[in-house]
This record gives sequence, structure tokens and C-alpha cells, in this order.
Amino acid sequence: MQEKGILQGNLTKALLRMAVPLFVLNLVNSLYNIIDTFWVGQLGELQVGAVSLVGPIMWCAQSVAMGLSAAAIALLSTRLGANQKGDACRFATALLYFAIGFAIVLSIGTLLLLHPILSWLDTPKEIYDTSYQYLLGISFDYIGLLMLNLYMAMRQSAGDSRSGVKLNMCASLLNAILDPIFIFVFHFGILGAAIATVVSKLVMVPIAWRRLHDKAFPVHIDFRAYPFHAADGKIILKLCIPAASGQFLENLGFVIMNKYIVYYGAVAISAYGVGAKMVTLAYIPVMSIGAVLATFVGQNLGAGNTERARKAFHTAMKLSTLFSSTLTIIGMLVITPFIHLFVPNASTQLMELTQEYAFFALLCGVFMGWYINLNDGVFNGSGHTNYTFILSMMRLWAFRIPMILLFHRFTSLGITGIWLAMLLSNIFECILAQAIYLRHRWEHSAILTETERIQPSEETVKEI
Repeated sequence: MQEKGILQGNLTKALLRMAVPLFVLNLVNSLYNIIDTFWVGQLGELQVGAVSLVGPIMWCAQSVAMGLSAAAIALLSTRLGANQKGDACRFATALLYFAIGFAIVLSIGTLLLLHPILSWLDTPKEIYDTSYQYLLGISFDYIGLLMLNLYMAMRQSAGDSRSGVKLNMCASLLNAILDPIFIFVFHFGILGAAIATVVSKLVMVPIAWRRLHDKAFPVHIDFRAYPFHAADGKIILKLCIPAASGQFLENLGFVIMNKYIVYYGAVAISAYGVGAKMVTLAYIPVMSIGAVLATFVGQNLGAGNTERARKAFHTAMKLSTLFSSTLTIIGMLVITPFIHLFVPNASTQLMELTQEYAFFALLCGVFMGWYINLNDGVFNGSGHTNYTFILSMMRLWAFRIPMILLFHRFTSLGITGIWLAMLLSNIFECILAQAIYLRHRWEHSAILTETERIQPSEETVKEI
């Protein structure tokens, strides 16, 4: 059912009503990651480092899923806002073709490049074998990842943030149950953690597939009614490629950052992994608000209501600032017990490094909310994924990586220089994003401009 509060009514209530299910999902996912890290931590603190090292590599591949989701929300929400449901369904069907194709290519590519990737990362010999095992197992995760992300994006574009959340929550809960079974009962070790992740998503794929074909919903899949057209694929790629490329380059920047963290030892990358789990919890509210903001911006621009799209951004900023400020303070107070929760026998070095990283990362909270609302909410929602590409690339490659290099070569800050570069890069990124916002070009939806040349489907003609 479409959320009526998107186009009219109280924006604060409507944003929160749609954001709460995503908040719950992100919370469950983060709690799962905490549980996952807890079980992996029982194998040893270096095993936590192995997963943390491989993580950004998987994020690079997952950037395709992010790009498809951005394209789905922008395309479908704008068409629904313009009351062109037939075209929305046509694009949804085309998006599914892309999801399946990308999943196959990513899995094969990751399997072929396992050793070259780990060698390029200068993986410490203490964690090389465990990193290889985890990367091998997780390379089969793409079909489940892409299908569930696309399902959630399609539902969210129509204002239904609950259906996708429920399915992803089930996958996360199943993952949490399977983790100790595969790790300890079947004695698969760290490979078991990867297998549990893959299986938990694959179990949900048939359910998502069936629901995507439900014609009772405003956006559904129908391969017979909407065969693939090259023109549709071109539009999707125009939106997907900038968003996915930006995410890829940003995540590749995290890979480079990891290389510098590894320079300070395997314990350093473990500290980064443990600290990141806690910081992610503090970012959940702003990530959820930014995600639903894209639907508000897309549908209101599609309906010609630019002023409400602007108000939606301002409301989202107020909510994000409130939540992030509060959680930053709370996070500062619980850093130490949080570390002991993950790694009961943590070394003094692990404790000190994790505390320092968490301090700087928590200070980024308000700026992350600002950045996510503009990048994920306003620019993706309006279809201006070229802006998201620029911002994602600049954040790591123009700001963070150069500062890391400068601090590394010309100061005695040590690993603290990496955390400081992380904070400063987020501040600079927000200033750049706000400058782009104030140019007001995003107010002219890139979706309708790109798609107005495409002939409406028969279903849309009948509705008109």
C-alpha cells in the first residue's frame, strides 16, 4: 500500500513512519554483525581482523547492488509520483534482468581473483588463510544480496518500507542462528560464517521472487507484459553506473585505507573491525532517514511539488542531527564495555586502538547524517546520480586518501592520522554536497527528463 504521507500531510510523522521499519532492519543487521563478530571473536582476535580486511573488497562488489537500488528508487518513485504505474512496472522488470546478470558476473569475478586480491592487499601471513576462506565463501552471496536489495528498493519506491524490511530481517535472524552451527558444530571455522551469510539470503530469494510478481502491488514484475527493451536498459545504466561507480570508488578507497591500517599490524585491523561495529549502531537512524528521504524527493518531484521535496530534506536534517548528536554522546560512554563484549580477552593494544578509532568515528555522526541526506536522499531521489558519483569519489580520493598519505609521510601521528583524515574528509564532503544542493539543479528531476522520450506502456495509456 502506498504511503499517502509522502505527497501530503505531516512530513515528520511520514518520514518517521517510513524510517522506523528501516531502522529496525538496520538495527537487526547491526546486531547480527555484532553477534557474528562475537562468534568470530571466539576463534581469536586475528580472525576478526581477517573479516575486517576482506570487508571493503565485498563492499566494492556490493556497490553494484547499491547502484541498482538507487536507480530503482529514483526511477520507480518518480514514475509513481507522475501516476505512470505501467512504466514503473516496465522498469522494475528490466531492473531484475540486470540484477541476475550482475550477480553471476560478480560471483565468477571474485572467485577468479581470490589470490590476486589478497596479495594486492599485502595481507599479513597470520590472517592470509582465514581471509582467503572467508572471501571464498562470501563470493556466492551476490544473487541473494542483489535480489533482496532490489525487492526492498521496489517496495520502498511505492512507500512500503515494511515488506522489504521483514524479509531482510528474517534473513538476518536466520544468519544469526546458522553462524554458531556452521562455525562450531560443523567445525567450518571462519568459512562457516560466510556460508551462514550466503544460505540465509538464498532461503529468502524464492519468497522475494514470488512477491515481486504480485500484481496487486503498484510495482510488480511481468516478463511477458514487459519484455526487455534496449532503451529501458540505457536509462537504467545512466542512473546505475554513476551511483555504482561512485560506491565502488568510495569502497576501493576503504580498501586503500585498510592497507595503511594493516601497516600498523594485524591487531590494528582487528581494532578497526571491532570499533566499526559499534559506530555502525550510532549511524543507523541517519542511514534509515536518508534512505526513505529518496522516496519523498522522487515522488514529490514527479508530482511537480518541488517545495515539499525541499521541506522533506530540511525535516530529515533536523531529525538526523537530533539522533546523531544523542547517539554520539551515548557511544562515547560505552566504548570500553563494548570492546569487552566482542573480545573478552582483548589485549591492551587492541583496547587502546579501538577506543581511539571509535572516538574519531563517533565525532563523524552529525556529518554522516548531513552527507547521507544529501547524497542518498536528495541526489539519488531526484535521479542526479552523477552528483552521487562525484561526492562518493571525492570523499575518499580527493580528501581522505591524500590526507592519510600526508599524515603518514610528514607527521608523527601514526595510525591517529588515519582517524583524523576520516573525520576531516567527512566535514569537507558535507561542505561540497551542500554547495551542490544550493545550486538547485537537483530540483529538476533527471528521471522524467531522461524518460520522457520513451513511449508510455499500454497500461499507462489506459490509466490516462
